[in-house]
Formats: sequence, C-alpha cells, structure tokens
Amino acid sequence: MAAASFIFGGVAGRAQDAGALLDLLVRKKIITDQEAEEVRAELTKETAATSAGKWKLSAPITELELYGDARLRYEYRSGRTAGDVSPPNDWQERKRERYRLRIGLRGVLADDWFFGVRLETSQNPRSTNVTFGDDTSTTSGSTTTFNGPFAKNSDGINVGQAYLGYRGFKDITLTGGKMPNPLVTTLMTWDADINPEGTAEQWKHSFTFNFGGGGVEQAQQSYAKDSKNLAITKTSEPWKLKVDLFANFAQFIYDDVNPENPLGAPRTSGGKLVPTTDAWLLAWQVGARFTFPNNLYAQIAPTLYNYTGNGDTFNGHFVGGDPALSNSDSLSTNQVGINSLLVFDMPMEI
Repeated sequence: MAAASFIFGGVAGRAQDAGALLDLLVRKKIITDQEAEEVRAELTKETAATSAGKWKLSAPITELELYGDARLRYEYRSGRTAGDVSPPNDWQERKRERYRLRIGLRGVLADDWFFGVRLETSQNPRSTNVTFGDDTSTTSGSTTTFNGPFAKNSDGINVGQAYLGYRGFKDITLTGGKMPNPLVTTLMTWDADINPEGTAEQWKHSFTFNFGGGGVEQAQQSYAKDSKNLAITKTSEPWKLKVDLFANFAQFIYDDVNPENPLGAPRTSGGKLVPTTDAWLLAWQVGARFTFPNNLYAQIAPTLYNYTGNGDTFNGHFVGGDPALSNSDSLSTNQVGINSLLVFDMPMEI
C-alpha cells in the first residue's frame, strides 16, 4: 500500500514539477506556449496510463486518501496472587501472539464536506488486536463448541469508523457518525482505540503574537573581489507565540433502547422500572494551546461529562467499593451504573 502510494504520488509529483519548469521556460522565452502545452498533454497521458489514473472518482470528491497499518505483536504478562486470595501467593502468566489490521479511506467532498471509513480487526472497542489460536473452542453459556485449529471465529472485519463532517463555517467543524474522538484527551481517560458514536461540534481560532524583533543583529563582514569590505546586516526574527483557543462539544450515544415505547406493562428490575429512553454521554470542553519557539507547547482542556437518561443496560445505581481499599473489597460492586454521574476531567500536557 505504501509502495503504491509512493509510485502514484511520484507520477503526480513529476507532473507538477514539470509544469512549474515549463512555466519558467516560457517566461524565459526558451520555448513557446504551444510547445509547453504539447508537453503538458504528453504528461497528462502518462499519468492517465498509470494505475493511479484508472481510479474513477465521483466528481464531488476532490481529495481521497487510502491508509492503513498492519502489526504483529507478542505479549507477555505475569503476576502473583495476594496472600488473602486462594491459592495465596501463586504465580500466573499470560502469553499471546497477536495481530492487527486496519485499512481506511479519508476524503473531501466539494471542498467543505469530509468523510472517513475504516475497517479493522477485532470487535473489542478498546483494542483492534486479535490473538492467534484463541478460537479453537468457544463457550456460550454452558455449551462449549470445539472449532479445531486455525479457526476463524475471532478473525473478522469490523467497521471501526464511519463518519461525515462539514467545515463550511469559519473555525467550526461539525461531525456525525462513528468518529475519531473529537475531544482533547489523554490515555488516562480515553483509550485511543475507542471511536465514539454520535455528533460533535468543534470551534478553534488561532492568534499569533510577535514580541521584539525588527532589530539588527551583529554585523557580519565579508570581502568582495575588489578587496573592499562589505558589511552584511541581518534583521532579527521576532519571538512568536501562537495561541489556539478551542471549544469542543459532543453528544455520544451511550446506550440505545429499543423499543422505546414497548407494548404491555413496563419491565422492572430489582423492583424498579427499567428506563425506556436512550442514554447519551454529553461532553463540554474548552481549552487553549500555547505554542512557543523551539517546538515547545503547553495545553490545557478542562472537560465536563454528564449523562442524559440511563438506558436499559446501565440503569442500575453506581455502587463503589470499601473505602478501606483492601484488595478485592475495594472493587466497585456496580461499575457500569451511570445514574447521576457528573465527571470532571482536565487533561494537561507540556
């Protein structure tokens, strides 16, 4: 894939370089306009004769990028059980040979619209890695099915991204679908493999400030052929500070309830009614990035998350663990309950 991109890009690049050279030759009156046009026509034919020229794209598509990656990985993990867990102080190891494959398309439609589609291995939202040999047997409930060696039960192609966006308004980007995370985040909060589903609105405006500069640096001395001294002065560059102010808002579908108005009596769970409305995760983020000279920058982006509705999957109340934080007692007895959760996060980096 990379080799093909290099070859196709090389043909287009040669055509562009030749076009600039032809324009220069015409200005220098070395060749005529007609001769230049004849050479351009030959270059056009050469480009169309390549495989890149055989791609037939819809007229509204002004840019199209094919990308992807493939990885092989060996993973080793180990650990010892605690003294109060049976069996105590035992040692456990985990060894896995894994692979990952991702391939996608990104493009621009009629200048202001953009889209993206990506296919990837694994159904896990937090990882696209697949383990070799992990599907020789599968268990569903109390039934175990033996698939034999070299099975394909865990080897599938899934839609990792599918989104459409619009940049027709100044400094604003609107996106909908299964998209790359539109928020400024760190790995402490969001896994980079998660592609949330919903809508997002982004605003970003940049300011550049110049400090100092305009003065004259120390003169440099050189000599001309007539042995006369020539003093060469150089104007110092101003010290520049770039400030990016941004605001990101997102509405992610957390749990879709269907049907939302079921027939008959409402369902109950634990003596409580099961919600019949969707659960949405809303994100509200503002921030700034300061870019200094010499590749130094600082960024801060305080973010607030809240949920609307509980859905029918996460409607149980969140229950924390033992405040004493003693081994297994510290684990939450219900980690997925989202009712009344209000989360504040402030990613920062330098």
